[in-house]
Amino acid sequence: MAKQDNPEVYRSFLVRCWFIPPAADDESPTWRFELRDMLADSQKHRFRNFEELVRFMSMKLTAVAAENSQGADQDTA
Repeated sequence: MAKQDNPEVYRSFLVRCWFIPPAADDESPTWRFELRDMLADSQKHRFRNFEELVRFMSMKLTAVAAENSQGADQDTA
């Protein structure tokens, strides 16, 4: 099979964000996040902060890119 010049690879995610008001005046407000992978039977992942969400997305997308690179290498072998 011929290798495509620019094969498109995409993933679809739904991100939900919700605000939790502080319980006391000296506490700061909190955001929570939920990520659903729409290609993995809407698998859900919850995060306590934005940084955790970004770290997870980075790992997930790096893995997807690696999987597709391996598949492209096998197609040309």
